[in-house]
Amino acid sequence: MKLTSLLRLLVFAFAASGYFAAAQSKTAPAISYRITGTIVSSADGSPIPHGHLTATLVPRGGDGEQQFPAPVGTFDADDHGRFSMALPSAGMWRVVGSAYGYVAQAYDEHQLFSSGIVLTPASPVIDVRFQLSPEAVITGNIIDEAGEPVRNARVSLLAVPSAEPDSTQPAARTRASTSTDDRGSYEFDDLAPGDYRIKVQAQVWYAMAAQQGGSRSDSDQHPLDPSLDVTYPLMWYPGTSDPSTAETLTLHAGDSRQADFQLTPIPSVHLHILPEESADSSGRRMQTYPMIERLSSDGNDFVPVSAHIGPQGTIDVGGLAPGRYEVRMQGAGQTIKPALVEVGEGSAQTLDMSAASLVANVSIHFEGVPAADAGSVHVNFIDPESGRDATRDDAGAYFLSGSLLHQRRTKVLSRTVEVPPGRYEVLLTGKPNLYLTGITAESATATGRFVTVPSGDSALTLHIAEGRSTLTGVAMLQGKPSVGAMVLLIPATLGEPDSLNITRRDQTNTDGSFDLNNVLPGQYILLAIDHGWQVNWKDPSTLRGYMMHGVPVDLTSTRKMTETIEAQAP
Repeated sequence: MKLTSLLRLLVFAFAASGYFAAAQSKTAPAISYRITGTIVSSADGSPIPHGHLTATLVPRGGDGEQQFPAPVGTFDADDHGRFSMALPSAGMWRVVGSAYGYVAQAYDEHQLFSSGIVLTPASPVIDVRFQLSPEAVITGNIIDEAGEPVRNARVSLLAVPSAEPDSTQPAARTRASTSTDDRGSYEFDDLAPGDYRIKVQAQVWYAMAAQQGGSRSDSDQHPLDPSLDVTYPLMWYPGTSDPSTAETLTLHAGDSRQADFQLTPIPSVHLHILPEESADSSGRRMQTYPMIERLSSDGNDFVPVSAHIGPQGTIDVGGLAPGRYEVRMQGAGQTIKPALVEVGEGSAQTLDMSAASLVANVSIHFEGVPAADAGSVHVNFIDPESGRDATRDDAGAYFLSGSLLHQRRTKVLSRTVEVPPGRYEVLLTGKPNLYLTGITAESATATGRFVTVPSGDSALTLHIAEGRSTLTGVAMLQGKPSVGAMVLLIPATLGEPDSLNITRRDQTNTDGSFDLNNVLPGQYILLAIDHGWQVNWKDPSTLRGYMMHGVPVDLTSTRKMTETIEAQAP
């Protein structure tokens, strides 16, 4: 081979090898995203073997209305609690852990908040210490005045939230309900650390048959034996009928508490209902039946009643304990008319439905909402004491929670709702991005976002605007991301009775980031507290001390804002 040919061949080979090397360098190796760590007990830090974890990719940068995708799978820890989760992409991952004997929790969970674990091409692997709380348990026995077990008693467990940063105390919410067995025993397990209350509603077994047995149209001549005309009052632990004196049980991780009750019957109150006269098309009197619900600060309870019809159409309802009740007369093809009655101690009380204390009929008008969008606006009347939605539809159906779109309309932009008279917080849901700018009341009173409506007819005009804001950012602490910090967005109008804005919270993720979506426009103070989840917010001066070092933000004219703030010490 000639020298020139050999040189040409070598030059070509060298160039070809460089070309292929350059081509290979353009195809970067795939990045392996992974979350590793150890599952440990929050009580003593010991590893938890054979726990389970799921990971879900959290959408970011949206309006808060996106649906979360399904988890990518389940990952198991080994004998020493170690785990490794191979994930398909970068992003913020919500990881939930569980194990036998422990409460299922998201990573670094506090109350209703947790930290997302953020993976990036620059930081594709992160190692975490995943804490789970040993489950707490409440057990108890319920006996009667003779020491015998009370079967089928309804036992409700209410979770008492911590005080909010604005010093308000959120309403207790029902965490679970159960019934006693044939030994009068009950149990609530899988409980997270927190504060709880317990209430019991039961029926006197030996009085039930006598109270419900047949018609007693001749009850005046043959009254019920007083020893059988008894009932149990609604009882709160440790044995009080007054919820304000109920004991709050504070549970720590792994606690086991005993909460026993002894129920003592009291004379039942009889409610003599005088129904309104109603007839069908043929002139025959239509029969109605009472539906009775007990109203209380922690929520409403249906009451099983024994109703007996007298010869004059009077309905005798027995077995009631003192309290506040809502009565609705229900019959085929009839409009259900509600009435409120306060049942006091005594043998009998009369309720004339034609002159009864009615619920509040509130006509709601909208201003600022296009007619085409009005049908998608939901109005919620939230009872501040119970935290439940008090609205009902126009047919009188019971809606114990959630929102309600009311159907009867007097105009295009008008609705009518029925609620018991009282004070409520008005919230808008349904069509996103809307918010209240004010409330005008007729025959009612309005202060900020709260209204007080009397029995009978009243009207509210809801002034509505469109365009909520989004605030995102990062909380830093000494030059590093503050992980698991409490982020607070405090209205500058905090404490003013006419304020429509509310305090918002979030928890920072592993990169220190936070997202506050659907924020009502206004002026706020933004702050972060590193590990601030145990702050005593019942002291109003506590929040003021943190606000002095917060960052003012103005969301009155902007849809999106980003802020970097320095986290404060708890």
